Amino acid sequence: MKGDLHIHSKYSPDSRTEPDDIIKYSVKLGLDFISISDHNKFNKYKSESIIIIPGEEVTSIDGHILALFIEEEIPKGLSQMETIDRIHDSGGIAILAHPFRMVNGIGKKYVNSYDAVEVKNSRCGKGCNRKALKLANQLNVGKTAGSDAHFLNEIGRVYLEIPDGDMESIRKAIIKGIGNATGEDLTLRNRILLYWKMGSEYASRGFKRI
Repeated sequence: MKGDLHIHSKYSPDSRTEPDDIIKYSVKLGLDFISISDHNKFNKYKSESIIIIPGEEVTSIDGHILALFIEEEIPKGLSQMETIDRIHDSGGIAILAHPFRMVNGIGKKYVNSYDAVEVKNSRCGKGCNRKALKLANQLNVGKTAGSDAHFLNEIGRVYLEIPDGDMESIRKAIIKGIGNATGEDLTLRNRILLYWKMGSEYASRGFKRI
């Protein structure tokens, strides 16, 4: 099985992609599971064709934390530990998202209470992802992969490969570190184009961070 655990829809302020289009495109790509994890917004989705893991990308006071398998929206603006505790209280797992990204990455300020680290993010360069992998190994926690897609054509650029199973099997595989994070690192050319888009979106939001 392979899946993309970090996708944004129109319910994030920096994406306009319809959830139905995300689901259809992911099925077309041959993905077996996805998570539509919007910024500080929680929605549940169902599909007969693909496993959809409930998720949210939460803005803590130090940076972004990916919450998967949750049952309710996790509020933004809390400390890392408060955010992680709220995720666990909601039945979810807490993932350190793109930790070494210059903007919104927690970096060296991390606390040692995460269930997994996002070691492959298609909006990060090779060095950023390499540092994340090193951190996951250092903490001896699970490893995940997500495109961090804000546009349809970004979905599936990186993904997590795990043995076949249901949603609970996916959860256990992530926590136990059973799987292979694979896909494309961001090239220099694509990084320049991406930062141009991100800068334009940032300006259109009145220079407000998410």
